[in-house]
Amino acid sequence: MNYSRPILRLAPILLFIVTIFCFNQTSVAQDGKVLFTSNCGGCHAVNKKLNGPALKDFNTRGKWADRKELYSWIHNPVAYMAKDPYTTGLKAEYGVMMQAFPTLSDKEIDAIAEYLIKASAAPAPGAATGEVTQDAKGQQDDNTLLFGILTLILAVIALILLQVNSNLKKLSDDAEGVPSVEPVPFYRNKAYIYIITLIIFVIGGYYTIQGAIGLGRTKNYQPIQPIYYSHKVHAGKNQISCLYCHGGAMEGKHANIPSVNVCMNCHVAINEYGSNSPKLYTEDGTEVNGTAEIKKLYDYAGWDGTKYVNEGKPVEWVRIHNLPDHVYFNHS
Repeated sequence: MNYSRPILRLAPILLFIVTIFCFNQTSVAQDGKVLFTSNCGGCHAVNKKLNGPALKDFNTRGKWADRKELYSWIHNPVAYMAKDPYTTGLKAEYGVMMQAFPTLSDKEIDAIAEYLIKASAAPAPGAATGEVTQDAKGQQDDNTLLFGILTLILAVIALILLQVNSNLKKLSDDAEGVPSVEPVPFYRNKAYIYIITLIIFVIGGYYTIQGAIGLGRTKNYQPIQPIYYSHKVHAGKNQISCLYCHGGAMEGKHANIPSVNVCMNCHVAINEYGSNSPKLYTEDGTEVNGTAEIKKLYDYAGWDGTKYVNEGKPVEWVRIHNLPDHVYFNHS
């Protein structure tokens, strides 16, 4: 017993160390994903090309199986490219130079690399997964409709049974010679009056509250903007990180509208709206020419397609969202 006491004393410490280690491993994995999304997600995805190559199995290309080479490339792409033909070929293929990230530490780069390696090993979501999701969604919608119909049928049956019960009671009273009581008119029946008053109060209160909540709101307000912009294309199809454009979202109250320079980081190379991209439509159903909208961006940026010809000017976006005074929301 005396020998076991020191072990029992050490058990909580060992448990604490194991717990910290496990949480630390999870934290590193999560940090890798966050770091990738906030720093690399604007130009790269794991399984498809964006403004840069897909990063699946990146460690099998070039010299990047050696982490020191990877550190050098990410910290200073210009210097690395001068001595490496593979990265020179990437610039020739994609037409843009990778941005330098000198502030990323070696540990942060390791976290991103580990995340990419794990993401590369995971099966990519395919069409079959999407079909299953759609089937499940359709089945859920069908069940909702079925439950609604069954509820309506049960309500009708309940009303019929109440009426039948009333008629049977009246027949029983007549057969036994029990004098029947004249029914109270509907408009004088206190129970009915109470129920109707309560229903009117609840419905009126509901719509009054909804109307009060909606004061000053602009739901479905979609004004015509100087440039047609689609979040479904940028953040959806191309999977550009929200933080790439809205850099202040994690640090301040406001997400901030990106400057024209942020847009041009990608659109210097992307000057046409791809034919494989989803078609764009305005609120009234008019199809939008995506390439023409990119040309509008060039006019604001002062870019003629090959070089900047003037200083440009900011895009005068029309404000859409305005939080009520009683609402406080902080992006960070």
